[in-house]
Amino acid sequence: MASSESKGKKPKKAEKAAEVKGTYVTALVETGLAPDLIERAKKDIVKEKYLTPFRVAQKYNIKVSAARRLLKILADEGTIILYSSSRRTPIYVPKTG
Repeated sequence: MASSESKGKKPKKAEKAAEVKGTYVTALVETGLAPDLIERAKKDIVKEKYLTPFRVAQKYNIKVSAARRLLKILADEGTIILYSSSRRTPIYVPKTG
């Protein structure tokens, strides 16, 4: 009977791991960015004076296109505000208080 109980626990752990992996994959597919990168950026961006895609790409060692997506996601969430929009380089500032 003990062996049947231990067999019952393994599928539960596997289901939970698959669920976590599924949400991670979903986040990667929707945004192309890892959720932990987005969370880390939310914490670090408050300290910056201004943000451009190039500065974010340098800081997090990601491509400039990924940095643009990250900044757009954070702007949609209200963490940062678009200060100046130009054809090439948008400039963002952190939202204050």
